Amino acid sequence: MTYFTATAIVTGAASGIGRALVTRLLSHGARVYAVDRDAAGLDSLARSSSGELTTLVVDVTARESLAEVVERVIADHGRLDYMFNNAGIVVGGDFADMTDATWRKIVDINFWGVVHGTHLAYARMLEQGGGHIVNTASSAGVLPVARSTAYAATKHAVVGLSTSLRAEAAEHGIKVSVVLPGVVDTGIFDNAVNLPGYSYRASIDKLPFAKVKPLDAADAILHGVAKNKQYISFPAYNRIIIGLNRLLPDVMAPIINRGGRK
Repeated sequence: MTYFTATAIVTGAASGIGRALVTRLLSHGARVYAVDRDAAGLDSLARSSSGELTTLVVDVTARESLAEVVERVIADHGRLDYMFNNAGIVVGGDFADMTDATWRKIVDINFWGVVHGTHLAYARMLEQGGGHIVNTASSAGVLPVARSTAYAATKHAVVGLSTSLRAEAAEHGIKVSVVLPGVVDTGIFDNAVNLPGYSYRASIDKLPFAKVKPLDAADAILHGVAKNKQYISFPAYNRIIIGLNRLLPDVMAPIINRGGRK
């Protein structure tokens, strides 16, 4: 697979899956615009990268700022080939402890950030007659995850947005994929918003599955993009769990949520 001369925007690019995607895209020859609100993380990415990389400190919840990124790509290269809406946060704990402020924070980043990126990229891709939008959701976007209700709700929304738009966009030559990763070993859990009495990191560390390395996650995502998959799910155990949950939801729910409390 080659991305030679292709242009790509990656949000949430300063760390984790986003950073790994930037690294892999650059290695394939893409011209990458790395977006994040973490200026220090972007500086680190720029110092460690080779290739045509532009880093931009942007909050994805600010539609106008993200619009400026898209317009800059168009001004620089005349088209936007790939939009990776990857920025996100996690909130863990009892649903009863959620506050309006916490709801707004996670919905603004995990859902509205993806809506903004998707809508802005889609408008340009309609004009140019093609492109590929890739939205990072989670296995929590198709599974029931207790004490991650807000996170799961936003990721379910991203799945619905992506799959429905895919059906609509196909007639315009635009591709849309949604990523359903298993547990990827990133700092997102250490930086989680933890509600009273809960530790997202402790909960994740109890899981009996091997964590996916970010670069391996990026490879799996780009492999799925190359095949224009609707759902890009990895690793194998994750696909099995998702499949079993579809067949036996009442059986799988307690298994999936075993040991979720600290």
